[in-house]
Amino acid sequence: MTLSDEKLKNFLNLLWLRPENALLGVFKSDAYSHIPFESPSLDISCGDGLFTFLHLGGELDPDFDYFQSTKSNNFTHSNFVDIYNHIDDNYSVPILKKPIIKIDYGIDWKQSLIDKASKLDLYKNLLVHDNNQLPLPFDNNSFRTIYSNSVYWVNDSAALIDDIYRIVQPGGEVILELATPYFYETLDDLQNILSEEAITILDRKRRETSPGLKTFSEWKEIMENSNFTIAEIKSVYPNKLLLDIWNIGLRPISHLLIQMSDNLTLEKRGAIKKEWVEIFFTLFRSLLKLEQTYSMEKAPYIMFRLKK
Repeated sequence: MTLSDEKLKNFLNLLWLRPENALLGVFKSDAYSHIPFESPSLDISCGDGLFTFLHLGGELDPDFDYFQSTKSNNFTHSNFVDIYNHIDDNYSVPILKKPIIKIDYGIDWKQSLIDKASKLDLYKNLLVHDNNQLPLPFDNNSFRTIYSNSVYWVNDSAALIDDIYRIVQPGGEVILELATPYFYETLDDLQNILSEEAITILDRKRRETSPGLKTFSEWKEIMENSNFTIAEIKSVYPNKLLLDIWNIGLRPISHLLIQMSDNLTLEKRGAIKKEWVEIFFTLFRSLLKLEQTYSMEKAPYIMFRLKK
């Protein structure tokens, strides 16, 4: 298997009930896998840390996955809750291989996700912080490497990027993965075809809670105005097919799949998961070789590598 094949298998083991997330996770990771995380480093909106753990080469027990500590029983399409904003008292992460490096700081606005991230032994320090509250809780010129895939979730992305410039060291690098209005293009295409209820089921308030979507030109202007030097720009996903798969996928029934898997014996769950992962690995493997068809102006998700 190629490195991307191995990464796909690892992400599928973690995200088996949402295989479309595993597929996009490989492309997200590959987009900046050539960029070293030099210390001191910061992961802004680190979440539960599992994506960064796999990105940096960590390996988890195949029996462990993302869906073992959720509030899936509380979710309905008329009562939207974040089912992953939860941690059980017995939550643990069986690690087969640790990444070769540690991240100096991880921050996120949800305590439960910080608590999950603490189980990985990946971050030297973890802080709860809402990125809408500026300045960030760090001194000027604190970090050599900063990564974030959440800048477009805040109310004032430009102000956040300006503050990221403040805390990165001269000569340091910032890696930002950013969404554009084309990110939800599948939902926009379906808006006049499906019922309002169907769109609500597919959307799950994603467009409503993504206030910072900007076009490529708008993102580029923000970077330039913040005084960063743009060292690299890359369209993360090469083809709209990937976004069509992700925007629909198993999202509408994921809370039900979690509940069903929770009611299996560990032996039966493991056997089903193993076959499930192999099926989606076969389905998705060829998609890793898709050629780039997006122009930068139409790209739905973009990686910016910035230098100070």
